[in-house]
Amino acid sequence: MNPQSDTIEEIHATLTRLRKDVTGRRKFPKELWNSIISLTKIYSVAEVCRRLEINPAYLKRKIHQLQESPSLDFQEISIQSPNSDTVLIELDSNSGLRAKIQGPVSCLCYLQSFFGK
Repeated sequence: MNPQSDTIEEIHATLTRLRKDVTGRRKFPKELWNSIISLTKIYSVAEVCRRLEINPAYLKRKIHQLQESPSLDFQEISIQSPNSDTVLIELDSNSGLRAKIQGPVSCLCYLQSFFGK
């Protein structure tokens, strides 16, 4: 599935095939959900749900889940030398977003407040 180029008719055909396959899993693959969600940039959620026979509440929940769960790859935090008061933290997301935090070791206590621990 290519979320950028799949038409609503192609996705409908894929859904019909998956729904008829009683031996397969009941969950649709993430790539298929990405294609369905990309259709909401062209059509309204109501139109996508009507044409693909999907419950609107379920599609809205899927959209919310995918928007709310950016995945990050955490890299090891290391202090350069035992006498150093500097720490460097790097974050990379799957979407290409990168962040670098560099500062005194004491900045780690401020990060703890962001995560509620």
